[in-house]
Amino acid sequence: MMNHRRGIVALMAIFIPAPLFAATGPLAFSVDEKTQSYTITEQGRPVLTYRFGEVPLPAGVEAGHFSKGPTPYNGAYFTDGSRYGGQRSDYIYPLYGFHGEPLTADYPRDHLHHRSLWWSWCEVRRNDKIGDLWAVCKIRAYPVKITRMEADAGCAELQAVNVWKYDDDPAAVVNETVTIRASKTEGAPGARCRTVDVDVRLEALVDGVAITGRQQVDYGGYGGMTVRMNPDVKEFSLRAVHPNPDKWRGDDLAIVERVSDPAGLGDAAWMALCGKYPAAGTEAPDFTTVMMCESKATPLYPNNFRYYGSTCISLAFPGKTVFPLAKGKPLDYKTRFVICEGKTTLEREKSFWQEYQR
Repeated sequence: MMNHRRGIVALMAIFIPAPLFAATGPLAFSVDEKTQSYTITEQGRPVLTYRFGEVPLPAGVEAGHFSKGPTPYNGAYFTDGSRYGGQRSDYIYPLYGFHGEPLTADYPRDHLHHRSLWWSWCEVRRNDKIGDLWAVCKIRAYPVKITRMEADAGCAELQAVNVWKYDDDPAAVVNETVTIRASKTEGAPGARCRTVDVDVRLEALVDGVAITGRQQVDYGGYGGMTVRMNPDVKEFSLRAVHPNPDKWRGDDLAIVERVSDPAGLGDAAWMALCGKYPAAGTEAPDFTTVMMCESKATPLYPNNFRYYGSTCISLAFPGKTVFPLAKGKPLDYKTRFVICEGKTTLEREKSFWQEYQR
């Protein structure tokens, strides 16, 4: 069996280039070569950090193990004692607010496998084999190379290539290219906003590959683009706009405002997450809103929404549908995040959604 940790070091040593572009304008990059973390900054303040290199478990924290049972897989969870929630890479942590405050959480105590802002699937199938990329169990994304790092006055763009490999097989099964694009901040202080686009391209390298959400549980189908918000958020609330009221989990939560208005909003679908996040030097932080919008080009649009009481929110493509990744037919999966100061209105959110779909 391949030693994957040694394999990561070898891949990074071969492929990681020197910075491709050194910006002198308001948007720029800061690179931590030791950890292979890439931070986009604006006017010296961090916007987000992409974790290309492996992020180890925090000191004193151990990965979990699924409980053992009579069958190796029961459609919902592994039951062979498999390790999950360990070291990983290929995600954004943190996503920052306008005062340098982290809006997202990594390695939260209640779900160690949650990783700030990430894209993964509970079942990555190759014929009869199943790995859980979501829980970092039996399959992982491994870094290959940074292919783009450019910034100008309008935006900063980072592109990275990763491959998915099962733990018991050194052969890559999926090539993943993620492009992260952060726009310059617009608006006056107190009403500022910026967009962050996360475009993921998946290309199967072998036959028989498919992705899907968790299956045989009543709240299943989650996976896809997900955020886990900072647990120190105060007065957290969520507005969910979706034309299909059945494609939703979280109806019983008092903090959720659910909007279903096909006549007035058509097929528009988005989530708006609002809360007060602690910021250094700010005694009474105002609200920050984070919108999540998937591209209408996404298959099965509008996809399921999934909300967990632990402030974990998914645009759950493809839900419980088993979606094949055919060799030679890349899948493009695109999402926009809009970060705004203050509480946004439904009309303002609609305008952001419409602008993205153009």
